[in-house]
Amino acid sequence: MSKNKTYKVAGLGEVLWDVFFDDEKLGGAPANFAAHAQQLGAKSYILSAVGKDLLGQKAIDQLILLGIDTSGVQFNRYSPTGRVIVSLDPMGNPAYKIDANSAWDHIQFNTAQAKIAKRLDAICFGTLAQRYPNSKNTIFKILRATSTSCLRVFDVNFRQDYYHPKIIEQNLNIASAVKMNEEEFLEIGKMFSFSKNHKKGLRFLINEFDLKFGIITLGGKGAVMANIDDFCSYCPEKKIQVKSTVGAGDAFTAAAVVGWLNQNPLDQIIQKATDLATFVCSHLEAVPEKQKIKIQ
Repeated sequence: MSKNKTYKVAGLGEVLWDVFFDDEKLGGAPANFAAHAQQLGAKSYILSAVGKDLLGQKAIDQLILLGIDTSGVQFNRYSPTGRVIVSLDPMGNPAYKIDANSAWDHIQFNTAQAKIAKRLDAICFGTLAQRYPNSKNTIFKILRATSTSCLRVFDVNFRQDYYHPKIIEQNLNIASAVKMNEEEFLEIGKMFSFSKNHKKGLRFLINEFDLKFGIITLGGKGAVMANIDDFCSYCPEKKIQVKSTVGAGDAFTAAAVVGWLNQNPLDQIIQKATDLATFVCSHLEAVPEKQKIKIQ
């Protein structure tokens, strides 16, 4: 990859509405990722499905306002646009109640998605959208349609009980990079019996699944990142008042992907990504309207 290029990236999976109290915000990890990557200078696509309903059209309209290409989003007349009821604890940490059988559970593989997949420089996907067979099969077809040079980022995003060891292994096998929080790292460590030590655990995953890099986010303690040769960590000095952590991990992933595509060193990647995630935590929105952090 070379610098000063507009990279094409996509979020693959759920588009939904996060319902906070009596307010609704566009969400879903892939949509948040695409929105942040677009703000950071990438050309972003979203590959998903929404219902043929008011919330579905509203989601499309908002994605377009964010500059995201929605040609890979399908309208499903049989299932509604997804919603998640979000409650926040005093520390701003979310709990989720996720609607079942939503449109994004039934993404169908089509020509438009295949064409987009072939020209991507990076694609980000997680486990939640694989809870139903239809979308799971489509997600893997889209991932297989990407070029060999495409960075396929598995952003683990465990939600409730919508995952198990077989799915995690399948995702790691098709991925070329992985990002997880510390809780997810420890859970995956139990699945594959590797060390709780961050450096050793990441090294195991990189070697076992032939990954370009691995990242563990540590909340207020920053993050660690490794590739086959290097390992680095970063902890922000400045403390903030956390309003919500919703979308912070997706912002981190977007910044890390853009930084990697721009061939930035690991320490710079995780510093910029952590700073962006921290910025998001100081807002209620998963994608704050005014982006003040730039990734070069």
